Formats: sequence, C-alpha cells, structure tokens
Amino acid sequence: MTEDLAAGITPDRVAFTKRIEARGHTAFVMYAGQVCRIVDVEGKQVADLVCFDLHDHTDKLSVNNTMLLNGTHLATTGQHLYSTKASVLMTIERDTCGVHDLLAGSCSEGTNRLRYGVRGTPNCRSNFEAALAPHGIPLAEVPYSLNVFMNVPVTEQGLSIQEPTSKPGDYIDLRADRDLLVAVSNCPQERNPCNGFRPTALDLLVYEPDSVAETA
Repeated sequence: MTEDLAAGITPDRVAFTKRIEARGHTAFVMYAGQVCRIVDVEGKQVADLVCFDLHDHTDKLSVNNTMLLNGTHLATTGQHLYSTKASVLMTIERDTCGVHDLLAGSCSEGTNRLRYGVRGTPNCRSNFEAALAPHGIPLAEVPYSLNVFMNVPVTEQGLSIQEPTSKPGDYIDLRADRDLLVAVSNCPQERNPCNGFRPTALDLLVYEPDSVAETA
C-alpha cells in the first residue's frame, strides 16, 4: 500500500483496504455513508468503476444520466453518480487529479480486436464479468463505467485518448449515498496512451466518515 493511503483517517474508521495489481479487478459492498478512495500508486493508471444499488441490481450506474443531471461530461468534486432510475448512487467528495472520463466506456475484447487487430486481450469488460459473476450479475447487465484518471479531451476534431495527468499518490474519494455493490477494473489497456502504455497497480480504501466513527 502507498504510505499515505489512509492519511488523516484513523484505523478505527477503515473498513478495508486492497491493492489491485496491474490488470486486476475487484468487487465489494459499500454501505451508505462509507467512502471509497482509489489511489493511483505510480501515476497514469486508469480505474474503471461501476456500481449497483445493493438491494436492486437493476438500478445501476448510468453515465448518460450522470452527464445529463450534472450538466457536464466532466466528473470531479461535488458531482454525483446517477443511476438508471435517476437515483444518486455516489458523490465525489475529494479529487486530487480533476481529470476523469464518462465518455469512452470500457475496453473490451471486441473493441481491441477492431482497433488493434488482436484477439483475446485482457480488457475491462472481461474484468467486470469476472468480478461480478459471483454476485449473479452477467456481463450483459454490467453498465458502462466512470473511468477514474482517464484523460479523454473533447475538441473540435472529436474524442482522443491521451495519457492520464494523474501523478503518483493522486486519489479520488467517492461517498456511497446508498448501500452499493461496486466493481473496479484496473484497466489493462496497453495499446493506446490510456495507462501510459504500462498498466500498474491501484490502491483501494473504504472508510467510515467522522460522524459514523464518533457515534459508533
């Protein structure tokens, strides 16, 4: 783990921590009020994130509603992640990077084959499929993602994938506004600048806010 992963967070407030190795994935439960911190360990590494209402998996992240209801395609502090039913699932509480993507979706075996002429590549859609299968969620029900630290500028020429601007130790804090099932794919893409052409590890921390710790 990075030394400053839980900086300012007392041990009694930490629910769990996990290192997601390069190209890896995970899925976990968060309860309303808990905060998920995703840390870019070495810099320039993208984390694809999806989430579901824990008690109703049909109510899940909608990047379309997130952009529409926030009035922007840019995700940063103060923005909400909205669901298919326009429920608030998560709120971005802190963001040391400020550059994240809601437009580019998640890499898949199919898109890698069409773009790069290769088959059977590691990809985020397959990572989500593996992470969520134990929870009974098939790939067809996995929404498209918030791409944490991904740099996809919009210009008059269109979209382009650029190297992330995130530095070692940059992080984003996402508060759960309801009980959630969350999945994170540590993006394995290495055929474009998405991860600086070199996938690396991410650190994950879920912690309780001050108010919960003080009243526990």
